[in-house]
Amino acid sequence: MSDPATISTQAPAGEPCPTPAPGGEPSPTQALAERDREIVDAELDILERVRVRLEQLLNTDAHQFEDLNSSMIELRDEIACAKEEDLPSLMDQMHQLAALNAKRGSGRDIPVDPKSPYFGHLRLREARAGKQRDVLIGKRTMLDGGDGLSIVDWRNAPVSRLYYRYDETDEYEEEFDDRSIEGTVLIRRSVVVSDAQLRRIDAPQGSWVCARSGNWRALGHAARPTLSGGTGAAVRVPRGRLGIQQEDLGRADKRLQEITALIDKDQFDLITKPESGVVLIQGGAGSGKTTVALHRVAYLAFQDPRRFSPDRMLIVVFNEALVEYIRHVLPSLNVEGVTVTTYRRWSAAMLERLRLDIPAKRTDSTPEAVARFKKHPIVIAMIDELVAEDLRNVETSLIERLGDRPGANEVLAHWRSLAKLPPSVRARRALRWLLEDEGRKLPPAVRAAAETSLRAFREEVDDVIADWIELFGDPARINDAVARLAPNAFSESELVTITRWCGKRAAALSDWRDTADEQQPEPDEDEPPRPARTPPRLDGEDDAVLMRLIQAKRGGMFIKGKRFEYEHIVIDEAQDLCPLEVRVLLDTASAGRSVTIAGDKAQKMIFDNGFVDWPQLLEDAGLPHVAIQPLKITYRSTRQVMDLAQHVLGHLHDPNDDLIARDGAPVSYFGFSDMGEAVAFLGEALRNLMQREPTASVALISRYPQQAEAYYEALRIAEVPRLRLVARQDFTFLPGIDVTDVRQVKGLEFDYVVVLDPTRQNYPVRDGSRHLLHIATTRTAYQLWLVCSGEPSKLVPLGLVDESANEEVVKAQ
Repeated sequence: MSDPATISTQAPAGEPCPTPAPGGEPSPTQALAERDREIVDAELDILERVRVRLEQLLNTDAHQFEDLNSSMIELRDEIACAKEEDLPSLMDQMHQLAALNAKRGSGRDIPVDPKSPYFGHLRLREARAGKQRDVLIGKRTMLDGGDGLSIVDWRNAPVSRLYYRYDETDEYEEEFDDRSIEGTVLIRRSVVVSDAQLRRIDAPQGSWVCARSGNWRALGHAARPTLSGGTGAAVRVPRGRLGIQQEDLGRADKRLQEITALIDKDQFDLITKPESGVVLIQGGAGSGKTTVALHRVAYLAFQDPRRFSPDRMLIVVFNEALVEYIRHVLPSLNVEGVTVTTYRRWSAAMLERLRLDIPAKRTDSTPEAVARFKKHPIVIAMIDELVAEDLRNVETSLIERLGDRPGANEVLAHWRSLAKLPPSVRARRALRWLLEDEGRKLPPAVRAAAETSLRAFREEVDDVIADWIELFGDPARINDAVARLAPNAFSESELVTITRWCGKRAAALSDWRDTADEQQPEPDEDEPPRPARTPPRLDGEDDAVLMRLIQAKRGGMFIKGKRFEYEHIVIDEAQDLCPLEVRVLLDTASAGRSVTIAGDKAQKMIFDNGFVDWPQLLEDAGLPHVAIQPLKITYRSTRQVMDLAQHVLGHLHDPNDDLIARDGAPVSYFGFSDMGEAVAFLGEALRNLMQREPTASVALISRYPQQAEAYYEALRIAEVPRLRLVARQDFTFLPGIDVTDVRQVKGLEFDYVVVLDPTRQNYPVRDGSRHLLHIATTRTAYQLWLVCSGEPSKLVPLGLVDESANEEVVKAQ
């Protein structure tokens, strides 16, 4: 389970799914087989009992609150007219009531939400007592009131571990509060309760859903991923028909859904890892990376709200669409106020807060070789070498100035004792020792010589702009670093481009700074005012370089004298950040270093960022010993879709990354001679789908934005309803049809996906094309079409093209 939602077969809000009908009225479960009906009726009965309990609790609380308030008012009136000798006892009663009221207010849990009280159901048989009890898993706690039903909070109740770690019929043994409990899981079911109505039930015996009509129907086993790995029988739909539902069972809002119920054992173990340390999650499309990361944020915020307050956590995602999605999902996990942003937006804001004297604008014409060079791990090494070089220079200066004078060895020994400190801090500490502490006892000549060297170093050490100029303004430094650290990474012509471009930018920035520092003469009254000099534009990749220089020199980024840091950081889709950017983010973590990194090397979209594989990224980012945690089940795409996605990846596919998926509708390919034919075919299919499934979400995904615009305009003329063109990741996450390009959809999910024109021109046989087509095909939860007006890409299986029988399909339409 990952990124956007996985449950999409609920009935929309406002459509009731009634409880079993009384008397002779037809039951909403009458169409089910006897075994299925027993399961659904049992869950409906439990929900009704919970509803009654919640009503009683609310009424009881209201009476208690009113009684407590009325007692306090009566006491207040008595105190006003009481005799002096009665005042002490009355005041004591008042204090007791006030304390009770305060305790009641602070100790009372946020009430269970009657509209969605729980999402999981366990029935346990305890080994020692032999008793059976029902436990419901939710987001708030409701204690057993004597009717045998309780709701526990998934984040902290020990018994909730059983829901995530054990399957139905499993025997369990767990340590809770220094005591061991054993037993058997008799029932384990996940349910969807929305607007106080039961919408869906998932169990080992199958899945059942409440339709818009209010009647229940069975979905069978194909609706859920299974560890059996068997091929099963695919859902069969008429060829040429988009949509696999017999009736509309979708959600009205594609952002909000109950995903906590679908967390599996491996995901739960990752979510509940110790508060400190780095967790790296590798998982394929739809396997739950983003879900785990968000639930880990919710789990940490609940376990230690003081440390992990929302304003001290950061979530960095790949694009603006994911920013919008996560901002809406986090409140459903009872977490609000966490900063959710993209790396570029975050880095720009940080540089502004750091008040560096640098030009604000960035160029959009950086040569490809330069961008790749500045994202390469070699730059991390160059920064470290520059810092080491500065430290060697100051020590050389001290040795030359001090010579063999008495006290010289004491100065050098103290300087070397501070070697573990960041250079800026080291310079300040050394000067303080020299001028205020033990160093004051040294001979004046020694102190004066040491002070000269240390003051010069302190004045220069914080000038990261000068460091940037020195780093990139010297062609010899760049050529030497490449030759030693990455001899085969760049060609000779690329090195010429890199050194020329960087040299010109460094010279322009140096000249701009010098000009700004010069005293400008007052203009003559007869002369026109001189135009302000246009500042040079740095590359977008320079933001990370500057921040890393600050961290390396100062020991972190400081704002108003305080180190800026987060208690927990989530880095999603980390494979599309360069190692330097990951290193910068990691260095903003507090001493506890609580970090969650999630990604999938198969979904790589940025191809010039120096990412090779996870072990290499971890080593470059300074985390060589962090274990990689794999997720093996996909909760989004079907087996048929994942088979195609693996074929598309070709040699890039790692068999160790194979995901277990549920069975579903076959992937369909439709070939046409031109776009007009394709639009006519798609127009009818989409109009029909929107009529049958008005709450379905559909994505038409092209390779380039211009192609998306062309299809959008053509389908708009064809009067396809609820059509939206998405060009700037401005997804609404509402039912309808989004026409967009592949770079907009990273991390998102739709019910149905149509890949537009997977031709050999759009997707040639290159690694970049393999990644992009893999991303496009794995956005669907239910059904995938490839609609192609032209020669199909060689990445599309030839067997799929041969089986299309397109002419007969078009004629039938």
